[in-house]
Amino acid sequence: MIIVDDQLSAAVLSERRSFPDDVATTWAFHFRLLRALHDPRGGGQLTQASADGLLPIAAKPPPELLMVLDPRTTTDQAAAFAIADRLNLLTAQLLAAATHHGATVALSDGNVGRSWPALFEDHGIALEVIT
Repeated sequence: MIIVDDQLSAAVLSERRSFPDDVATTWAFHFRLLRALHDPRGGGQLTQASADGLLPIAAKPPPELLMVLDPRTTTDQAAAFAIADRLNLLTAQLLAAATHHGATVALSDGNVGRSWPALFEDHGIALEVIT
């Protein structure tokens, strides 16, 4: 399994990008994708995806394209990571989901926090940064 961010989720759902493994995203990244698609004033890459009609498929993604991971299976671990590593919800949820599922994480270059490469390495999670 590979866990992707909001931008890569949009690319997968629009079939502009594929991965050689099952593709999933966290609830927080899925929320960010839907929030961006609902807000045409954003002006970013995801706003363009909204103009391309991606919202209906993103709202109910076909699991063969993109699975949205249930946060209930990882919330306890995410909370522990948040305290131990001083993480925000997005980062803690991503780290917990990758740990729980033994997944690789693929993120758009602009979504990688400064400390994330070292953090993921410390936790034994493979991180692929996509430019």
